[in-house]
Amino acid sequence: MNYTQSLPLLIIATIVFQNHNPINQPLQGAIAYVRDEKEIRVIQADGSGDHQLWTHKDAKPYSGIGDVSWSPDGKYLAFSSGHASSTSLFHADLYLIKPDGSGLRKLTNPPDPMGYSNYSKGKVSVTVRNDSYSFQTSNATAGTFFVYVAGADAPQFANIPPGTSKTLSFNSVADFGKKTQAIVAIYGNYRWFQAGTDVQAGKSVKAPDMSITGNGIEYFGAFHPVWRSDGSEISYRTGACTVDRVPIDPPEGEFYFNAMFGGKAPFGACSWDWGPTSALANQVIYTENSAESAIYLITEGGTHPGRKLVNYSDVQYQLLQDLHWLPDGSGFLYSTADLMRSSSNIFRYDFASKETTQVTKFENEFARKFSISPDGHWIVYERTKEYDESSPADVWIQEMNGSNSRLLVKNGRSPSWSR
Repeated sequence: MNYTQSLPLLIIATIVFQNHNPINQPLQGAIAYVRDEKEIRVIQADGSGDHQLWTHKDAKPYSGIGDVSWSPDGKYLAFSSGHASSTSLFHADLYLIKPDGSGLRKLTNPPDPMGYSNYSKGKVSVTVRNDSYSFQTSNATAGTFFVYVAGADAPQFANIPPGTSKTLSFNSVADFGKKTQAIVAIYGNYRWFQAGTDVQAGKSVKAPDMSITGNGIEYFGAFHPVWRSDGSEISYRTGACTVDRVPIDPPEGEFYFNAMFGGKAPFGACSWDWGPTSALANQVIYTENSAESAIYLITEGGTHPGRKLVNYSDVQYQLLQDLHWLPDGSGFLYSTADLMRSSSNIFRYDFASKETTQVTKFENEFARKFSISPDGHWIVYERTKEYDESSPADVWIQEMNGSNSRLLVKNGRSPSWSR
């Protein structure tokens, strides 16, 4: 039997069970959120206990903390941050931290530079060539770059005008074993990279020449962490809105990931979510923004297009601001702006009825990123006066039916409700 064809029967069963749960229970659970891209804070759902969980002196706008996401068992918080962008292949990486603020661990491109002292060191030299032409209009013609070898204690600044080259020597590079350690060149938010070389402890190694040309890749990194329901993997989007995944214990010292989709990735899959239950663990809902603006269902590793579930706009190339399954798998919520970008709201899609209902009803205001309570009766979300993603936002909370709406905390974004 095709699993997706039997989905409504499973959903009906979970709906019957959910409807026996009392709605008017005390609000419970910890809600993590981000303030000013500089700190992660945690507040209880009833508004008590607001406190800082984590911050870093190098976290700042456009290179700071992005989205946060609690693990299914609530034992870890995953987050995206660019505070260490100068010593990583990525502009932003994924990290894990425990609810008490301990145990910080780098998940993409590990280990964290703080752990380099555990490895033997070698030397690496690399010749960097700027193969662009001075008359071209591209980021490479700027000629000024930071260059970094994975495992080095620091990046190096290099002035390499178009048509010239420069050899750089890194005298203290951690040897991660028999694997290639990448080399990256950085100009602002743009990056060029190559596979690099195998570092040899106690020896000097000449890496293959690195060529820089064109515009590079903007915001090449890991953003918007989304957990698999069994806690074994976390998926993330790149700056180009392709979706990759990484296990929670990836090998150290190498560029390691698995693609979420088989074959060619869907265009503009900036919003997606893994199924919330063991029965739905390998099911993924996602957006694709080309011929139509729709939400699809696919099995992880499957080839786009999956089964189309609903069109969320009649206009092509519209983007969702967020997308999440309901905890029981009976449907999902998504947030999207209207055609004129005058407001955005959260909507609910139900698998059994195939109907869409509006959860928030704002005019000239915007409900953006959100999270759903473990019992499925409440939502917490960003609320702002402006469409711009960088505009100031507050965190609000309300029942799924629209009642009991109230401000949870001012100056916050990207809320995540712990299970």
